[in-house]
Amino acid sequence: MPRRPQFKHHKNRAGAWVINVPATITATGKREQHFFKTRDLAQAHGAKLREKFFEDGAKSNAITPTLADDATAAAAVLEPWGVSLLEAARAYAAGREREAASKPLAEATAAWLVTCEHLRKSTLTGYKQTVGKLEAALGSKLLATITTEQLQAAIVKDTTASVAAHRYRHARAFWRWACGKGWCQPETLDRVELPKVKSDGEIGFLKPEQAEALLRVAETHFPQAVASYALQLFAGIRVEELSKLEAGNVTADGIELGASITKKGRRRHITPSKTLAAWLAKHPFEPCPNWRRVDRACRYLAGWGVAPPPELVTVPEPKKGEKLPPRPDWPSNALRHSHASFAIAAGTTLETLLFEFGHTGNANVLRAHYVGKASKKQALAFFAIMPEGVEAPATIQPVESVA
Repeated sequence: MPRRPQFKHHKNRAGAWVINVPATITATGKREQHFFKTRDLAQAHGAKLREKFFEDGAKSNAITPTLADDATAAAAVLEPWGVSLLEAARAYAAGREREAASKPLAEATAAWLVTCEHLRKSTLTGYKQTVGKLEAALGSKLLATITTEQLQAAIVKDTTASVAAHRYRHARAFWRWACGKGWCQPETLDRVELPKVKSDGEIGFLKPEQAEALLRVAETHFPQAVASYALQLFAGIRVEELSKLEAGNVTADGIELGASITKKGRRRHITPSKTLAAWLAKHPFEPCPNWRRVDRACRYLAGWGVAPPPELVTVPEPKKGEKLPPRPDWPSNALRHSHASFAIAAGTTLETLLFEFGHTGNANVLRAHYVGKASKKQALAFFAIMPEGVEAPATIQPVESVA
């Protein structure tokens, strides 16, 4: 039977009065020392500790046999893990406290999306799509009770590796925000395992003949889309920036991309090359209505493996027994990559392209992705592509000047 603590006080070398409290009776489970300026204060505190100890001892004597049996059984369950019954009780209580402070996922995501309203439309759209998946699977569950397995199923199930990676990034932005509120734990999402994306890190771009075929399709079937393609192919303008351009932003003096248009929030001014100027002269820029659907229709008619909008393109049914040849996949960000690859091959410096593309860092990314991707012969053929009935100039300069 352990000795009963006496809670005696003594004076240390520094002149303070000290009472030693053994680990068996402290709230922390560790030995403690209580310090006092005077002997009387130490003596009074010792008396209180003795009184409390004897009160607790009297209560322990009143423990029912059932409770004692349960405590013994619980200690046996915890023994392999090296955890005491008190530590387990504290961990359980902490978990219940987290649950009490948590929020249902649907309520939390609604609050989070309000804080995201200032973000770019494309970013906000991606967030909302991921939130929809999470709410459909886990909307009523408290964030603190959601498991890694449940999150993984909501993010990864029934989708491709690349889409799962996008969902995970969006979910991580929300989860970190919710962790900051104290509603969940970061490791729950950190342990989610994503399928590996098969990629060799290479960018894809169009060959000159593929770029020309796309422009000819647009000229024939969707003239309102021609200028939009020309701006992407011959100036490298992003799709997100294109959606914000107005007719007044594209003039004979150049293309004005204000801070509200550009991805990085920095103004750019691009003076059109001779190639782009020729296209804009014949097809002045106007925002293209229903651009995304028109773009899919043009790519399909140009031979790419995309699903065309049925209201714009009639897809003929294959004849019985006929096996249609496979269509190539459309390269990601193909038009912007095409412009960069051919511009560098034609002699544009990385520094010039850095400004034209609106990058804020150094030129290493451009060098890694685009240098050596295309030959000079291909580049000259690319920048010689002209509108129907227009002759190519004798000299081609892919980028006149960028400010």
